[in-house]
Amino acid sequence: MSPMHDTLVLERSYPASPARVFAAWADPDARLRWAVPKGEALVFDATDFRVGGRDLSRCGSPGDLRYRIETLYEAIVPGRRLVFSERCSEGETLLSVYLITVEIEPDGAGSKLTLTNQIVALDGGGMIAGSKAGWSAALDNLGEALI
Repeated sequence: MSPMHDTLVLERSYPASPARVFAAWADPDARLRWAVPKGEALVFDATDFRVGGRDLSRCGSPGDLRYRIETLYEAIVPGRRLVFSERCSEGETLLSVYLITVEIEPDGAGSKLTLTNQIVALDGGGMIAGSKAGWSAALDNLGEALI
């Protein structure tokens, strides 16, 4: 099966300062509250939020955390930007690789967040659709968490 590529760009405006939006990404406990789409589950096995640091997590439906995510933080500018790569595997099978950039900028009294996700799916495209749905739901959840 040939790799499939896509680029997902999502924008959200939040009624919170860039520092507060950034803090929601930097804190693993906060991420557990907003980064999980409804009906899904996420467990962090390790977190290390710093340039060169890695997060290891498992996700999927509750009771079936079959997907393993390895996140590597490439660049961090506090309050403004994150760049990280992710590898998603099921067992020994690599399903997808992502390069994700999160930009946060002041927007009036709040913030504008732009997430760009460059995706390489090795599973026939299912991970592309899943990434679009998952990130969209997570960013909506972030907005609710920041209220």
